[in-house]
Amino acid sequence: MSQYLIDLALFVLYLALMLWSFDRLPLFAHSSLSRRGLTAFFSLKLLFSVATVLVYTYYYTDRATADIYKYFDDSRVIYAAIGEHPRTCFHVITGLGYDKDNPELKAVLANTQHFDKKDAGIGEANNRLLIRLHVLLRFISHGNVYIHTLFFCFLSFVGSVALYRALQPFFEYGQGRILIVPVFLVPSILFWTSGMLKETLVMCFLGLMAFSAFRVLSFQNIVTNLVLMVIWVLLMYLVKPFIALSFLAGFYVMATVNFKGLPRIITILLGIFIALGVLYLHQTFICEAMASLIVKRNEFIHLGMAMNAGSLADTTIRDATCTEPFKLIPTAIYNVFLQPALWSHGAMNKLFGLENTLVLIFALVSLRYFKQPKRVKMQLAAFCLVFVVLNYGVVGITIPIIGALVRYKVFGLLFFLILTLSNVSIRKFISDIKRIPAAEKWLAGSAKFVFNRTL
Repeated sequence: MSQYLIDLALFVLYLALMLWSFDRLPLFAHSSLSRRGLTAFFSLKLLFSVATVLVYTYYYTDRATADIYKYFDDSRVIYAAIGEHPRTCFHVITGLGYDKDNPELKAVLANTQHFDKKDAGIGEANNRLLIRLHVLLRFISHGNVYIHTLFFCFLSFVGSVALYRALQPFFEYGQGRILIVPVFLVPSILFWTSGMLKETLVMCFLGLMAFSAFRVLSFQNIVTNLVLMVIWVLLMYLVKPFIALSFLAGFYVMATVNFKGLPRIITILLGIFIALGVLYLHQTFICEAMASLIVKRNEFIHLGMAMNAGSLADTTIRDATCTEPFKLIPTAIYNVFLQPALWSHGAMNKLFGLENTLVLIFALVSLRYFKQPKRVKMQLAAFCLVFVVLNYGVVGITIPIIGALVRYKVFGLLFFLILTLSNVSIRKFISDIKRIPAAEKWLAGSAKFVFNRTL
């Protein structure tokens, strides 16, 4: 009983410190969100983060394959070996002096299942950063899964607030408030980016990358923000390489839209020289990248068949050739925009299908409010378009399991919604909503609760 009391006391203590930081850390204090708004959004994320634990505990009952547990359990193995092998564990945790051929290191990692496991595809990701973070948290968490979940949720929230702040300057004064919807309120984004999953770290690094990178383009503390941007990109590359590459591609296009005259010409030429340099040094890069998409798709098919996944949409093993991904483009477009549907197999897919339907309705309705973006919004629109095309394209081609598709496309969905909002007249949209009975009063009350002041 005492162990549960200790765990509860630690959880309450850390939660109190996190809530206290909303008034102290500049990232939160200067966000334009009130303390009540920050607390409400964080509480919502925390509910979803706890939900991931419950789902992976009672819905996906195989702990060895449950994503939140397999990294958590590997960290327990490493943490338990610290007393007997402190120096070796230091190498494992920090990566400094890491020698995979060291017999003692092999002994420490012998009972881990995922520390050295790599994913296939564009840029091989590994699980080490996630597991190392779990090991470090064990020093202060008493090994409690919910305390780990709390810290992961907070990291995600840091990224969400950073992203919200990064996007604000692209909207006219006050109209950027509507960004709370895609950033803080979309259920699938909340679910997949709030728990002990890689997507949580991606949300953290993505928000911080955007916060630093977009300031570079506006020439705010260029050196500091450029250094920070590089750090976040490198950390992102360790977790999800393709998200890092998609961000850089979007940022490059954004820069070409942002600059004028000679700077734009220099930026375009720099991109061309880099592309030619990569192709010169690695002539088969494009074909290998295309083939890797099919390799990843085939891996998912094998996994889906082995686990008897009910939402496996395709069982065809394809040849890993340079042109094969292009044949899958129609299927990819259909899956990322229309799957899962309300009639899809499984309760979880039906819930995500409902969200997908609402997103499509919103996208169609937004056409009524289309407004060609001005130069500042055009930068954001360009970034979002590149990111969405790359994310949706790769996810649609490589993920034939609809249940997994909803998880891997959440960042594409996030920027798809932001892209939609950057191309509509926010003023006209809100004006029409206020015509709904009691809507104006409700919006005013919500704004007073969520934001620091009414604009």
